[in-house]
Amino acid sequence: MSDLFFLPDLASAASQLPWYALLVLAAALAGEAVQRWLRLPRLLGWIAVGGALGPHALGLLDQAALDALQPVLDLALGVVLFELGQRVDLSWLRRNPWLLGTSLLESAFAFAAMFAVLLALEVTPLLAAVAAAIGISTAPAVVLSVTRDLRAQGQVTERALLLTALNCAYAYVAVSVLLAWLAREYAANWRIIVLHPLYLIFGSLALAAAFAGGALGLLRLLGRRRDAQFLCVLALVVLAVWAAATLNLPVALALLGFGAAIRMLDRRRLFVSLDFGRVGAILLILLFAIMAARLEWALVPAGIVAGGVLVAARFAGKALGVLALAPLAGLPLRKASLLALALTPMSGVALVLVHDTSRLYPQFGPGLAAIVVAAIAMLELLGPLCAHFALVRAGEAADEGR
Repeated sequence: MSDLFFLPDLASAASQLPWYALLVLAAALAGEAVQRWLRLPRLLGWIAVGGALGPHALGLLDQAALDALQPVLDLALGVVLFELGQRVDLSWLRRNPWLLGTSLLESAFAFAAMFAVLLALEVTPLLAAVAAAIGISTAPAVVLSVTRDLRAQGQVTERALLLTALNCAYAYVAVSVLLAWLAREYAANWRIIVLHPLYLIFGSLALAAAFAGGALGLLRLLGRRRDAQFLCVLALVVLAVWAAATLNLPVALALLGFGAAIRMLDRRRLFVSLDFGRVGAILLILLFAIMAARLEWALVPAGIVAGGVLVAARFAGKALGVLALAPLAGLPLRKASLLALALTPMSGVALVLVHDTSRLYPQFGPGLAAIVVAAIAMLELLGPLCAHFALVRAGEAADEGR
C-alpha cells in the first residue's frame, strides 16, 4: 500500500467525470454569451463549445466519452423529433393540399439539384443519390430552437415546422430505400436487399403507432392534467427511444411518427400539446454540443468544393419548390422566399444518417462523409443564422433577443 493511499485517485475520478454536466455548463454559458453580446442564436455557442471540446479539436471529450454519451444523444434527438411531430397538424395538409404539393416539390427539386451537381463533379451515381437523399432533411432541432428563442408564431414559422417534419420523414424513407442498392453492391443478399428497407420504414411506423395507441390509452385514465400528462409522455418517449435503439430502428423516424400519430389519432382531444421546458432545453444543448463534437472537421477541407456545391444546389432546389406553389398555397412571394431561407439548416438528422449508413456499409462511409460532412459543417453555422433572419424578417418573432 502506498504511503499516500489516503489521497484521491484523480485519474480514476477524471475517467468517471459526468461529461454531460461539463457540456451543459460550458455550452449554456457560451450560448448566453453569444445571445447577449452578439445578438445571435444561443445554439451557435452550444455548437462552438461542442466542437472545441471534441476529439477533433482540444480532445477533452475523446471518442470513448462520446460513445458513452450515445444514449443521451438518442434521447435528445428523440425528444426533439417527438416535440416537432406533436406540433405538426397533418390535417392542415387535407385543408390545404397545396402545402403537401409544396413539400413534395421542394424536396424533389432539392434532391434533383444535388444529385445533378454531384454527378457533374464525377461523384458515382449511388454515392450522389445517398448524399442527395440525406440533403433533403432540414434540421429539426435548429428550427425548433430558433422558434423557441424568438417565441415566433405565424405563417412562415408554422409552415417551416411542418415542412421540416416532412423533410425528415422523406430523407429517412429515401435513404432506407437506397440501402437496397447499397446492399446489392456490397452484400449481394436478396433478403437484405428486400427486407432491410421494409423493416426500417414499416418497423418505425408500427412502433410509432403502438406507442401512440398506448399513450392515448393512458391519457384516457389521466385526463387533461398537464403535469400528469408530462410525466407519462416523457416516460413513454424514453421507452420509445430505447425500443427503437434496441430494435435497430431509426430513432428519429420512430419518434417523429410517435409525435405525429398521437396528435392524428387523438379524436377526443385528450392530449395537451406539451413543451418539454427545462428538460427539453437541456437536451437541446446536449444535442447540439454532442453533434458538434462528433463532427469530423478535418474532412471539411477535402470536401469543401463538393460540400459547397451541395449547399448551393440544396437551397436552390428548396427555394424553387417553395416559390413555385406559393400563390396556390396561400403564401405571398416575399414570405415564401423567407420560408425557403428558414429551411436552410441541416445538421443533426443528416449527421445521424451519415453515421448510420457508414456503420452499415463501412466501404461506402468515407466518400459519403467527405461530401456530406463538409456541407453539414457549413450549414451548422449558416443555417441557424438564416432561420433566425427569416423569422425576424417575416415579423413573427415576439423576442428578437434585445
